[in-house]
Amino acid sequence: MRFNSVILAVVFGLTVNTGSAWAAEGSEEDSSAGLPPAYAKNYLVARSTMSPDKKFAVIYPTVDFSESKEAKDMLVALKPFSVLAKLPAADLYFQNRSHGGISAQWAKDGSVALIILDSKWGPGDVFVVELSDSKVKRITNLDEKLRQLVSPKYKSAKNKPESYNDTYDYIFENEDNAPCSLEGNKVVKFDLTATNDPKGISDRPWSVQVKAEWDIAAAKFTSQKITEKRRK
Repeated sequence: MRFNSVILAVVFGLTVNTGSAWAAEGSEEDSSAGLPPAYAKNYLVARSTMSPDKKFAVIYPTVDFSESKEAKDMLVALKPFSVLAKLPAADLYFQNRSHGGISAQWAKDGSVALIILDSKWGPGDVFVVELSDSKVKRITNLDEKLRQLVSPKYKSAKNKPESYNDTYDYIFENEDNAPCSLEGNKVVKFDLTATNDPKGISDRPWSVQVKAEWDIAAAKFTSQKITEKRRK
């Protein structure tokens, strides 16, 4: 009985310690720790974008620096530090941005990263980054590619929908599903809604469900399905 109790105590202790370690790691906030002084004063490392091997991450501007013309979201190598690429984001992500967020999905071999800058309703800027020998080979703006795919449907809509705002005819939103996901280092899958009416208040609403697959190496959609979505 005593032997069994010892085993249970050890197992329980390992479980508690593992959980605590995970919680501690997950609770760490973004910081400038480890960045060169010239960057540490203006940028933070987005922990949610860090590669599995901790070699790469996205850094974003502090609130104070976000108004500068030089402020950019950047993919960097951490050890040793170097800027690999400035992300061509339409809407800059910066510290404590309202209705914003940033994350990345990485291939296990570190050859591909899917970087997502969130907006209020769902994904905003979406980039797939291809790397080789710790250098960026290509960055593809998948938000632009999706809009090229979806815009003909919007423009041909019979009800002549009104634009979401002065910048965009429509936005992409997601509900319970993951809007975009990286499958290995080959494919990006999309499952989201394009709509001009996320609040459900427009007199001329327009929404379509978008399911598509982007072949990373070929740089093109290999499957696509766009279907009209009725207002609930």
